[in-house]
Amino acid sequence: MTSDVRNDLSVSSRGVRITPTRALAPTGKVRTGAGAFVVMVGPDGVGKTSVAHALIALHGGSTGYFHFLPSIWSALAPAPPDNEEAPAVQKAGLSGWRVVGCFRLASSAARAWLAHAVRVQPAVRSGKLVVADRWIYGYVVQPAALRFYGPSWLALAALRVLPRPNLVVNLSATPEVIRSRKQELTLHDIARELEEWSRLPEPRTVTFAASEPPERIARRILDELGL
Repeated sequence: MTSDVRNDLSVSSRGVRITPTRALAPTGKVRTGAGAFVVMVGPDGVGKTSVAHALIALHGGSTGYFHFLPSIWSALAPAPPDNEEAPAVQKAGLSGWRVVGCFRLASSAARAWLAHAVRVQPAVRSGKLVVADRWIYGYVVQPAALRFYGPSWLALAALRVLPRPNLVVNLSATPEVIRSRKQELTLHDIARELEEWSRLPEPRTVTFAASEPPERIARRILDELGL
């Protein structure tokens, strides 16, 4: 990849703005050998499924897909379903839910480790491009949607001990655009979530404006991976 300038989105107290960001130099590409594990993140309604479809189609090889966590008992899906829906946003309940939420986080972390070992890693080693929607990152950015009301440091600690993807793709748009597609959250909530997604503690992250055609974003993702 050349050192051309890519327009990435960043979030401030005034909303979302587009700022020029240098694309990764060739030495900064994520070289993955046979296959790769890519996670799509961003608010509900930003277009993650559309980009995942475009990425899988453009790749043209063997692929796998899962939403949140893969099934331990069955193979990865070849592509996301057209009618895939995100979990409904939940509101925080009583303090007693914190204990249940912490158990849910621990269970999801254990399942993520096992599913990665028996599904994702073998698929990548066999040459597949594995694409996931959010992986375990939802516990950090969308804890209420996963009914986790525990401390944020606990979710961050879980991330540090889990397998990391080869690349995290953060899709972003203005709060107004996302609000027009998903009515569950306020503009303030969407702006906060955009900020949180942009600050994931994951160094292997690239951000793209969701206003770009999915096929163009998919091409850039493959370039980042060196595929």
